[in-house]
Amino acid sequence: MSINKNIRHADKNLDQSIKLLLNIKDSHISFSKEAVAKRKVRGHMATVFTGFLSYDPPRCPHCGLTSVNRHSFKKTMIQLLPYQEVPTYLELYKQRFYCKDCHHTFTAETYYVQKHCSIAQSLKFAIAVDLKKKISMKEIAKRYYVSTKTVERVLDAFFVETRLKLNYLPKHLLIDEFKGTKDCPGAMCFIISDADTGKIFDILDDRRNFKLKAYFMRFTWKARKQVRHVVMDMNAAYDKVIKEVFPKAMISIDRFHIIQQLTRALNKQRIQAMKRLNKNNAQARKDYRKFKKYWRTILKKNAKLNYTSRKQFPLFQKKYLVESEVVDYLLSIDSDLRVCYEVYQDLLITFDAKDFKIFFELIETLPATLPTEFKKSVKYLTKHKKAVINSLQYPYSNGKLEGKNNLIKVIKRIAFGFRTFRHLRRRVMVQQSLFTII
Repeated sequence: MSINKNIRHADKNLDQSIKLLLNIKDSHISFSKEAVAKRKVRGHMATVFTGFLSYDPPRCPHCGLTSVNRHSFKKTMIQLLPYQEVPTYLELYKQRFYCKDCHHTFTAETYYVQKHCSIAQSLKFAIAVDLKKKISMKEIAKRYYVSTKTVERVLDAFFVETRLKLNYLPKHLLIDEFKGTKDCPGAMCFIISDADTGKIFDILDDRRNFKLKAYFMRFTWKARKQVRHVVMDMNAAYDKVIKEVFPKAMISIDRFHIIQQLTRALNKQRIQAMKRLNKNNAQARKDYRKFKKYWRTILKKNAKLNYTSRKQFPLFQKKYLVESEVVDYLLSIDSDLRVCYEVYQDLLITFDAKDFKIFFELIETLPATLPTEFKKSVKYLTKHKKAVINSLQYPYSNGKLEGKNNLIKVIKRIAFGFRTFRHLRRRVMVQQSLFTII
């Protein structure tokens, strides 16, 4: 390929300026006076730098001999980082070489762009840095004037996953599940985190028993024996697997799920109280709306209710009331709800005091007048009695892991979902700096 002779004659001052601007440190690339131009590339007006790459003939990569001559030139259009929201390209003329012995031809190479690639390493690095942020891959592609597939390829090729050490497991584990992608074999994905550091240890595409057992059994007996504590929700399936793979680990139920069990039980009684109201009665209809509006107030702990400041509450005829008076009025409507509320508050007080003995005494001596459904929900905690006691005795909870789950939801929402679990997992790991850039 013949090229304009002016391109081959470098302008010393301009050459240094352009190299400084484009961050090119390869001395074999040179720029002439006609190096910068504005023209249309791929349907967009772009800034195009024209350069020349050449050096002394090296050894032939095929036969290893030195009988190599300069041959022709190969023009490549290399995409660079956009400058001032304008696409930028490097039109690089690469020297071709010809071996007289083996008759092979090859092209000059530079660190600035990979072989057989038309995207500069600096642009790939910028995409890799943006993949750590909470931005969709489509938005990154739009920002750098590349395709979404290019961003996916950078995600796959630019980050290296640290090899899993089968002789190590965190001493204290947090486990939970979250909704994954459609290609996951199980309905939910499984996430494992270190309770001490809060860092994600691994993310699996399946939460089923046999999959979890197969995953953990890959670790050495010594590593599994070192696990002392596992925090989880009230899932009986996990309990069975944990006891099998971690023989010396204690199991704790996350404290949030214990409180959730109690609040759901009381909330169901509030709904039942609403259903028992006579809809044909005007006062009953007003009470129904009050139950519906102030459901959070009923679930509040007594210690957090306001007993001093008076204000106007909607639906209470603009009367000035304290928050505790609102609760008293709602409880006066239904006697069953009042009994449940008193038990609920007693359980919360003992739980906050971490007095597990009184906590389970209250559960085991529930009043006979309690509704059957509420009693059943509360007594379900006795099924996990040992794990509940552990949660009160030890400081570990799934709070850190719930934060990671929330992050995963944010990443999925920003990306409008992921087609493959592989890309979702890599994106989360990259965002958490658990994969290293090549």
